[in-house]
Order: sequence, then structure tokens, then C-alpha cells
Amino acid sequence: MNKNGFAIELARMTNIPKAAALRMTNAMLDILSKTLNEKETIRLSGFGTLEVRRAPERMARNPRTNEPAVVPERHKPVFRPSKQLLGRMNREEA
Repeated sequence: MNKNGFAIELARMTNIPKAAALRMTNAMLDILSKTLNEKETIRLSGFGTLEVRRAPERMARNPRTNEPAVVPERHKPVFRPSKQLLGRMNREEA
């Protein structure tokens, strides 16, 4: 599902116009992005946790030239699903 599909489903479930659902979806994504940029953790009860983790600087190799290269430190978003979400997903597969 992409952003547009999410907005369409949100509009259907809440009985609001698609344009309003798309604005709400964009606002939600802006809030999530802003919060993660500030290195804050987002906990959504029954869904999961989004957090930012630091990936330290490391040595790697350029596969084309086989020369060593330094990969700089970076931050990456990580999602951990809640037990409730995992339970719902696994019950549906059975």
C-alpha cells in the first residue's frame, strides 16, 4: 500500500472526503518525520515503536576497486512491532 492507497482507505473507513484524508495522511507523516528528526521515540499502543538508532562509523570495501572506505556515522529509523500487532498478523495467517 502506498500513501494514496492509505488515504483512500482512511477516507473509506472514516467517511470523509479523499482530499481531507490525504491532508491528514500528509500531516501524520510530517509529524512522524519531525519527531524522528529530533531523535524522539514514537510509541503507538497496539501497533509498535519507531525510534532512531545510531549506526557507528565503520570500515567497508569498495566492491569495484576493493579499496577500503570509511562509512560515516549515521542515524537510522527502526520499527519494533507490538505484541498485539504480531499476534494479529500471525492469527490471520493461520
